[in-house]
Amino acid sequence: MVSVPNIITVFRVFMVPVFIMAVFYGRFKVALFTFLLASFSDALDGFLARRLKQITALGIILDPIADKSLIDSGYILFSFAEKVIPVWLSIIVISRDLLIIFGGWLLSVFGKLDRVRPSILGKLTAFLQFSTILAVLIKVNYGIIGLKELYLLFYLTAAFTVASALHYTYRGIRELNGE
Repeated sequence: MVSVPNIITVFRVFMVPVFIMAVFYGRFKVALFTFLLASFSDALDGFLARRLKQITALGIILDPIADKSLIDSGYILFSFAEKVIPVWLSIIVISRDLLIIFGGWLLSVFGKLDRVRPSILGKLTAFLQFSTILAVLIKVNYGIIGLKELYLLFYLTAAFTVASALHYTYRGIRELNGE
């Protein structure tokens, strides 16, 4: 249970409240730094877990919790507190996460959760969701990204998020049906 990747993941979990407070109190440079550090730690813990063969049940559970907490809090804050991200996009992102959590719970009830792995579409969706928060943080800090570019990213993220939700739903139903 105690491994370097798990320690990094726990560190990322503790960065989420720092990120939330930084955005909430308008400390956007701190929020950007925290977000970049959390994103780097996400890549690092996954790489180390595979490289060192230290993939654990704790890491499998904590890693997505850390990711979803960071992403969802960013979407909520930038939709409602800062009003940069449209509310409809936050609803799509959070709804997908809730669907995945419910699906994971349902698969675990039937003892089939261990066979479901992230898809390339899911990973691309996560990348776009992270990129959207990063672009918003760059905009609020430096103003170098325009609304036109942001909205293009918003629509792209929404499309991939919906496609990913449908894909995971399809895969979950097939898994439950024993296919």
